[in-house]
Amino acid sequence: MESGCIYCIDDDEDILLLYKIVLGQAGHEVVTFLSGKEALKIVEKQNPNLIILDEKMRNDISGMEICKRIRKNKKIPYIPIIMVTALEDKQGKIRSLEEGIDDYILKPFDHEELLAKVMVMLRIKRLYMDLLKTRQDLVHAEKLAAVGQLAAAMAHEIRNPLSIINASVQFLKGKLHLEKEGREVMETVLRKITQIDGTIRELLVAARPMKFKQQAMDINKNAREVVGFIKEKCQAQEVELQLELEDSISEVMGEEEHLQRVFLNLFINALNSMSAGGILKVATQEEEDSIKITVEDNGLGIYEDDIEHLFEPFFSKQAGGSGLGLFVVKMIVDEFKGTIQVNSTVGQGTKFTITLPAIQKKKLKPI
Repeated sequence: MESGCIYCIDDDEDILLLYKIVLGQAGHEVVTFLSGKEALKIVEKQNPNLIILDEKMRNDISGMEICKRIRKNKKIPYIPIIMVTALEDKQGKIRSLEEGIDDYILKPFDHEELLAKVMVMLRIKRLYMDLLKTRQDLVHAEKLAAVGQLAAAMAHEIRNPLSIINASVQFLKGKLHLEKEGREVMETVLRKITQIDGTIRELLVAARPMKFKQQAMDINKNAREVVGFIKEKCQAQEVELQLELEDSISEVMGEEEHLQRVFLNLFINALNSMSAGGILKVATQEEEDSIKITVEDNGLGIYEDDIEHLFEPFFSKQAGGSGLGLFVVKMIVDEFKGTIQVNSTVGQGTKFTITLPAIQKKKLKPI
């Protein structure tokens, strides 16, 4: 049987109590509201699986107005709505269905009818969510295919001449007696060549199917090694490194090269947000059957509307960014059978949390 979180909106406390009893006994989570205005504030922040609301609300906005506001609010995903009414008006029902009501229940309602309609609406909600995920997966697959085609072209057409340019600049740098300004120009050219080559490498990683050597990896060891790569950059930017790595932590399965790429991309992402200095905190912790890795900075932060796009290919708000670093991070974490979450506040900083399955330690048999 389908079950879910149901918001019931009615100005009659006895009706709300009845909903709690009938729907609660059927295994549903029931949240009740005496005020439609109050319910609207909560719905935008915490979306339920279903809404049941009264058509007539004394001293409050009507059920139809609640429905209109929900349907017009682009921040609220599709939520099935059942209207409870005492009137059996055909034209009124047609208008209400056009405004977004999904189904009706007539007062006084029958308990079995209520449960049956609730089950149908929850099934529709589940099917809608499944369809939405399928659509997102298809869009992701199309973007990945585009990345693959672009990567193949760039690798062939750009890397060979780029290598020649790099070697030529290195040769001229060693042969020519340049003033300070000329040497700085040479260094800038070499840095930009390295940046372009790095972008191409990210494209190739993103485009190729990942084949990992399934080996046990020490999370702390790999974190420390990558931290060594960025120490000079941290000092140059006046960023304080804080390592809080839990001792004797369990290992995880995967390939060290890709794990280090995850650390490096997250560290670079953090440093890019702290050009004026700050704190980069890296922590590991074991929790039951998993290892939690956190990379936290107190930099610029990320706007809420941008967070949902962070792991999409080519999405970047950094000047000169390829938009592939976090995309590659997500791909690797997925291959490791893990999860990654982002919490960020603009002006305060960002925290990435990765959770990976831990290798279970063998228990010693008692002698």
